[in-house]
Amino acid sequence: MTVKPLLDAFRDYISGRDDNITRTWFDQFNWDLPERKLNPQPVPAIDQLPKILEHCGGEEAQLIGLFVEMRETLQWIQSYSAEDFGQYMVDHYGFVELIGTRGHYASNEIAAGFVYFGQGIDYPTHWHDSEALYYPMNASGLWSQDNGAYEPKEAGELVYHKPNEPHALKMLNDPLLAIWIWRGGNLAQKSDY
Repeated sequence: MTVKPLLDAFRDYISGRDDNITRTWFDQFNWDLPERKLNPQPVPAIDQLPKILEHCGGEEAQLIGLFVEMRETLQWIQSYSAEDFGQYMVDHYGFVELIGTRGHYASNEIAAGFVYFGQGIDYPTHWHDSEALYYPMNASGLWSQDNGAYEPKEAGELVYHKPNEPHALKMLNDPLLAIWIWRGGNLAQKSDY
């Protein structure tokens, strides 16, 4: 089964962002990407995804509705094990690489997709050699950048991290779903912490 409708909706959402960083990254990006036929691979957290629709921003609702509808056809990944951050994290976390070196659509230029964190998860300080953009789909998380204070972000608000910049995330009383986009460096790197 193709996930092309999700790629198209993702492209439309990204194309609608009005910040300079996202425009710079995607103005010349070729969206005509080869599709890989990946087998669906669920993680425990996918059963929690319908709840996210209660909390996502208005502009994000169409994209997230399609993502939730297609969740069982996607290949989910977990970079961490219970030894890293505990079993609760494993049961309430996962991400989909829609575009990238191992994603549903092949690209060596960027890696991008969706990441889900259940309520109450504390994702401690970590870093990676790729620069990163995040767009929260709902306003549930508190974001820390460069070891700074934790700050709330609204749905659709850009969060940017330079290469190897320490950052962290704490979930509030609701789950968080975000778009993530990496560029440069090792696009399949497990973050250091």
